[in-house]
Amino acid sequence: MFLRSANIALLPVFTLLALAQNVWAIGSSPRFAYVANDSDDTISIFLIHRARLISRGYVYVGAGSHPRFLVVTPSQKFLYVANSNSGIAGYAINIATGFLTPVPGSPFATGPEFGLAVHPSGNFLIAANGNGVSSFAINPASGALALADIVNGDSPISVAVHPSGAFVYTANVNSNRVSGFAMNSKSGAFTPVAGSPFAAGASPQAAIMDPFGRFLYVTNSNGANVSAYAVNSVSGVLNPVPGSPFAAGSIPRDAVEHPSGKFLYVGNYSDKTVSEYTIDQTTGALTPMQGSPFPTGASGPVGFARMEGGALIYAADYDSNEVFILGVNPNTGALYREGLSRSRGPAISIALALGSHVANYVPNFVFECNSKSNDIWGYQIDATSGTLSPLAASPFPTGGSPVSITSDVAGRFVFVANSGGASVSSFTINSQSGTLSPAPGSPYTTGFRPYAVAVDNDAHYLYITENRSNTIAGYSVSSSGSLTLVPGSPFPSSGSVPLGLVVDPRGKILYVANAQANTISAYEIDARTGGLSIVGSFATGSFPDAVTVEPSGRFLYVSNRSSNNISAYSIDGVTGALVHVPKSPFSGVQSPTSLVAEPSDRRIYVISGSTSTIIGYSIFGNTGGLHQLASSFGDVSAPYALSVDLAGSFFYVANHSENSVSGYSIDPVTGGLAPVSASPFPAGASPTSLTVVDALQ
Repeated sequence: MFLRSANIALLPVFTLLALAQNVWAIGSSPRFAYVANDSDDTISIFLIHRARLISRGYVYVGAGSHPRFLVVTPSQKFLYVANSNSGIAGYAINIATGFLTPVPGSPFATGPEFGLAVHPSGNFLIAANGNGVSSFAINPASGALALADIVNGDSPISVAVHPSGAFVYTANVNSNRVSGFAMNSKSGAFTPVAGSPFAAGASPQAAIMDPFGRFLYVTNSNGANVSAYAVNSVSGVLNPVPGSPFAAGSIPRDAVEHPSGKFLYVGNYSDKTVSEYTIDQTTGALTPMQGSPFPTGASGPVGFARMEGGALIYAADYDSNEVFILGVNPNTGALYREGLSRSRGPAISIALALGSHVANYVPNFVFECNSKSNDIWGYQIDATSGTLSPLAASPFPTGGSPVSITSDVAGRFVFVANSGGASVSSFTINSQSGTLSPAPGSPYTTGFRPYAVAVDNDAHYLYITENRSNTIAGYSVSSSGSLTLVPGSPFPSSGSVPLGLVVDPRGKILYVANAQANTISAYEIDARTGGLSIVGSFATGSFPDAVTVEPSGRFLYVSNRSSNNISAYSIDGVTGALVHVPKSPFSGVQSPTSLVAEPSDRRIYVISGSTSTIIGYSIFGNTGGLHQLASSFGDVSAPYALSVDLAGSFFYVANHSENSVSGYSIDPVTGGLAPVSASPFPAGASPTSLTVVDALQ
């Protein structure tokens, strides 16, 4: 039901092939994960930190492109995307930020493409398009592609490359065969190996090369099994392994081999499981592990990638728009669940990019806006102590009565909603000094009484609630920070007096708190235009005025000021719809006015307006329920807003009546807050909101 090509019988699904699996180098660390979202036409970008995937944003590939497979070059400079409807897209990888920039000539109009691999030399990209196999020379400086050779195929759908680079193999979905080619490492030309094509099972999908070039494994989706071949390292000829094919689950789509060559994992789409095998090191035969298959949950895995050393496996889950993170027992190879993260659309393929060290967020600046002095105060954060020091150029003028401030995850921009000035200000941030410079044309006129401002992680689109007109304004953000109204803006709110709003971490859904309607509205964001489409409205407590989503994107929390509680919801990964978690709403806070999720996915913090305290809650990871921490935290004065750095080290509060900012360090184990040295820090007149800007190192 997924394919749009008459030649292909089943959905193409692939693995991070042996080529990409073998680029791990001593001292290198995975920094970024890229996930192809098929029908969403996007690539999600994640920071890899320990066992977690932290959303960095996405790139829009193109209307109707249907990205199906990703591969990163051994140099880690370029990412290539096989689009089933529009050829190959190429991107240069900024290994410091993870962000992607199209390479010259991209997208390359090669026709529908389903599988990709990169030659171990990094000089050629190899593509399977259902009708044939192509090789493209990669420009090492720009990443541009030039056709080197093309041969008619046998309905090839995925590609595997021998670690030596001498041979290329394709799984041919309609002919139930596997083709083998010798590849000239200088010209990129193909020559069929003797005896090719070789018999496989019913509807072969993914071809997986052993890291040492000894064996080739092919998943047969309609055969519920895996074909195994011994590879002749001289001739490239494939010989069936004794006992092949080996039984798998229903509709095996993709597979990944442990870098030790001892274990193989096969994703069974219909069974919603992963078959776990030990590999006979002499023959290549597969033996199911004790306890296999491993259940993955709501739907089945269709694409795999693995972390350096094989300690973690990432499984793309098409139906749930999620990536499952699976740990691997180093002795037995058995899988266990580590966590999950949400992708922007139906996740179908994953690729990883390396860096020279593990990436970490480091707190850099705090910016807070002041409703009476009509300015922004900026501070440098001491990354060790959390102490704030005023920036040399601070304060920075903004519009009249600023009430809300936010920044993007990369720390490039600051945006401010100016309630009294009926405008939104946009600034670029000097990453060294923290100086704010107005974007061209800033400030920009909005509707009457803009109240809150939110931006998606990668600063594609900015949204503002206009509570007096019951509308939501949307803007596209340029590379200079300038803003342009998106088509259809402003959008009517589905509830009266929209106040707080938040974009979910993947940049797909906008949630808005409607204070007088006592509802939360959900809107799907068009990745191409930024336009909003209503998903639905969901009942909450009395006078909801702030909303947050925890970083994995699974749960949403709302502060209900008049009913003195916190509503908690699970988020449907596909639609964005909300369902109350068990025992919601949660009490323990008086007149909650603002809340924020801590980056570990384990806690939220809420301002109690009536008691001028901060209340912390731990999150039950599986259900999203809340448990109040033992202590509340004071040392604040009429607190209006709060913000946490992306490393989860420090916590800052805007004190409206005291004209100050309070800073706290966060205990990573208990979630307790302790004032940082010299807190509170002087601020402008009547602080209303603040945001923390981090650096990625």
